[in-house]
Amino acid sequence: MTGERRPGDRGPGDRGPGGRGSDGRRLKVSIAGSAARHAALLCDEAVPDAIRMSCVGNTVRIEVPEADFCVRLEAVSDDVTRLRFHVTFREDKPAGGTWWSSREIEVPAGPGTALVGRALAAEIRRSRDTFTHAVSEAQSLACTA
Repeated sequence: MTGERRPGDRGPGDRGPGGRGSDGRRLKVSIAGSAARHAALLCDEAVPDAIRMSCVGNTVRIEVPEADFCVRLEAVSDDVTRLRFHVTFREDKPAGGTWWSSREIEVPAGPGTALVGRALAAEIRRSRDTFTHAVSEAQSLACTA
């Protein structure tokens, strides 16, 4: 599947309605290549509040309210995929800070497999939870100082 479409638009291989952000707006998604196999899982389950998503070639880009994710899927061998995460987190304040994070994980499966999709979704959720917790902790420390 190639080109730009909205996840709610039905096409070959579509599973379920998906494609709506937490505010009810339709998500703009571009999909093509092996990364496209993970688009439905990411839209419907992992990042339902995504603002923009692009799954093209071996790269997944996702913009959420507090961060921008760029994940490259690299086939290390026939049965191992390396996920290279580059993330920019933004604190939601006028004078909020910006943090950058890079991380690599290896998944014992090929790039287009469900196991890689689940690992990708889990790592995005983990990263977002960690950032939210860190900001919350920093705010509580600032209030007690």
